[in-house]
Amino acid sequence: MWTRKSRDCISRVAVTLVGYSVLLAFALIFIFLLWQVWPLFQPAKISVQSLESASVTMVDSYSVQSTNGHTATHPLMLDNGLDERVQLQADGYFQWYLRVGDDWQLQMQGHLGLASWQAATMLSGSRTLLVADKNAQVYSWFRLHQELIVRPRITLRQMELQALIPVSADSFFSLHPGQLDWYHVTTGKHLAELQLPDTPLQQLQLSEDRQLMRLHWGPDHSQAYQLQWQHPAVAGGQLWSAVHYEGRREAAYVWQTAAAADDSNPRLSLIPLTSGTLKAAGYAMLFATPLAILAAVFTAFYLPERWRYRTRATMEMLESMPTVILGFIAAFLLAPWLEQQLMLFFVLLVLVPTVLVLCSALWFHWRQRQQQQAEQPGAVLVLSLVAGILTAFMLAPALEHAWFDDSLLLWLAGQGIDYQQRNALIIGMAMGLAVIPSIFSLTEEVVSQVPASLTQGVLALGASRWQTLSSMVLPVAAPGILAAVLLGLGRALGETMILIMATGNTPLLGFDPFEGMRTLTASLALEMPEAAVGSSHLKVLLLAALLLLVLTFLINTLVSLLRQRIRQRYLQL
Repeated sequence: MWTRKSRDCISRVAVTLVGYSVLLAFALIFIFLLWQVWPLFQPAKISVQSLESASVTMVDSYSVQSTNGHTATHPLMLDNGLDERVQLQADGYFQWYLRVGDDWQLQMQGHLGLASWQAATMLSGSRTLLVADKNAQVYSWFRLHQELIVRPRITLRQMELQALIPVSADSFFSLHPGQLDWYHVTTGKHLAELQLPDTPLQQLQLSEDRQLMRLHWGPDHSQAYQLQWQHPAVAGGQLWSAVHYEGRREAAYVWQTAAAADDSNPRLSLIPLTSGTLKAAGYAMLFATPLAILAAVFTAFYLPERWRYRTRATMEMLESMPTVILGFIAAFLLAPWLEQQLMLFFVLLVLVPTVLVLCSALWFHWRQRQQQQAEQPGAVLVLSLVAGILTAFMLAPALEHAWFDDSLLLWLAGQGIDYQQRNALIIGMAMGLAVIPSIFSLTEEVVSQVPASLTQGVLALGASRWQTLSSMVLPVAAPGILAAVLLGLGRALGETMILIMATGNTPLLGFDPFEGMRTLTASLALEMPEAAVGSSHLKVLLLAALLLLVLTFLINTLVSLLRQRIRQRYLQL
């Protein structure tokens, strides 16, 4: 026969085990994600390999003398190994050719702006031309149609330069007496260095995958090396900084996982995804927070117990609604309607709250003039809401005709504002509906739990219900309301289905309400199944998952601390 004491003991042990199991699971997930993303931040290395283990066929061979052997009468011919070729004169004059079929057609010609130079090369499989001047400054250009675009220059670590040798589409070697340096062109970062013998280097060979290199100083003197650089797509802080990629006129934050036809490297900046996540959560909270808090305060402080129960049940039903349904409504019903009735939306946004506030103020003023108790004007609020909506429907066409020549969308286009059908406004409303129940439930709970003795004491002193609410109830419940808002923010940051269906999934940077976005959660859901195992793309997605995990953990921890503080405050009261 189990005694009550033994059952309580078993219950406490079970609850403790469950709590520690959850913490252990969270710790294991955190450690796994950290272990997966750690290679992203490993630096590049050049390590010695034995010639027997490095028996891979070398496909590219570079002679040091030919790389730097230009004269004023013999121009240097450079090519990228594919379909681009540059003829460079000693005075900086160049001719850029493109192979069309079996012929080389001149695309552009001109002067690089350098009076002299000491070494030059073209990156393998790229349109980038590198030229080093006498001051160890490496200048970078690439051809964009019929225009030559300048990229940030790179300062070499040594002045005396023997040759520039291409390694890949975005990295190169600079050969100096006794040293070989490895640079990343896209970010201008120094990757690694290798100390060389004093004997002049004659030849450098690279394998097809660019992971093995063989250096030759003579017929009987050679050495193999391994190039360790697992994730060049995130080198040099590309995850969080603006980068001037080949094919773009200026530095930008770019998320592009699929290589374009003329590009071979993914571009994995997390800034557009982070911006999209904050943008979606911000607009959702801007829509949900005032509605949820006002509804919760009204329900907890003004509604009778019967209607309070029904309102709670309605909110619980809304919270249990699958977000895919909200996403479907947002994408296929709300978005087309808003595109056609954009002016009506803005008129409703301004007019309805204004009418509600004015009617409520007039009602309370009239009740006070009549020396009657100013109860909540439920019927007046409903009538004023209907009147505000009808007025907005009548005013919107007239205002659009008078101010925007019958079309707000055309006026926005004339101002250079691109209105996309699936934009932040749609996300704010759809995801706001998903967030409202979370904020409402906790806010209504903390307002209801304010001790009745305090409320009755303030009312007994002659204060009105509004004065009691504003001067006593809300200040006491403020930490709980803040916790509710933070809980809603965590809910908004983790939303996925609505964002996949109603955003357009375009990785844009900025907080324009008329543009779409792409978020971290949407990228995880859409791209994780297609990412190759061990690729930079997959590890960056895991890094995004780690960031979301840490962020939501911090938000929920803060919410728990605030709720604990509320309980302690109520006990003291």
